[in-house]
Amino acid sequence: MRHDVTAPLPVPPVAGCRRKRVLWLRDPRVPDTRTTTSGRRVMASMLDDCSLLALVTILSVLEQAYFSLQVIYARRKFHVSPPRVSGNEDFERVYRAQTNSTEYFSMFLGVLWIAGIFFSQGLAVCVGILYLCGRYKYFKGYAESAVKRLSPLYFSAKMLWILIAMASVGVLNQLSSQYLGYNPMMAVKSIL
Repeated sequence: MRHDVTAPLPVPPVAGCRRKRVLWLRDPRVPDTRTTTSGRRVMASMLDDCSLLALVTILSVLEQAYFSLQVIYARRKFHVSPPRVSGNEDFERVYRAQTNSTEYFSMFLGVLWIAGIFFSQGLAVCVGILYLCGRYKYFKGYAESAVKRLSPLYFSAKMLWILIAMASVGVLNQLSSQYLGYNPMMAVKSIL
C-alpha cells in the first residue's frame, strides 16, 4: 500500500495542550514542500525514482537469506553443530560461500544505491541483477567444488567494480555541478 502524499502533516503539540487536542493539519505558515511549483508530487517522484533500486535490494536480502538457510541445511546434513564452523569439507565450502557473500553484501548495497541515485537507476539495477546472478552461481559452484567458484567470483567482482565506477562518476559529477557550476555528464551528452 502506497503512502498518501496528500495527507496533512502532523502539527507538533503546543506546550500545555493535551494530546487529544492536537490537530493533524498543515501549518499554513510553512510552505508545502511535498509539491513543486508545477504541482508534481515530490514524494511520489522520489518513490518512482528509487523503486527499482528497492526491488533489487529486496532480492539481495532474499538471496542472503537463502544462503543462510543453505548453511543451516548443510549443518544438519553433515552433522556440524553450532558454534563449530569446521569439520566436514563439504560443510566448510557452503559456510565459506555464505560468509564471503555476506562480506560483500554491505559494499554491494552501498554502491548500488549511490550509483542508482547519482548516475542511473536503470543501469545500476541491471548491473545489480547481474551481480546477484553471479553471486548465486558463485555460491552454487563453491558448494560443489572450490574450483567452480572462480569464474562466477570474477564475474561478480567485475559487476561490483562497474557499480563502484558508476557511483564514483555520479557523485563526482554532482559535486562538480554543485560546487563548480560545471556538469561534466551534461557536457558529454551534448557532445554525443
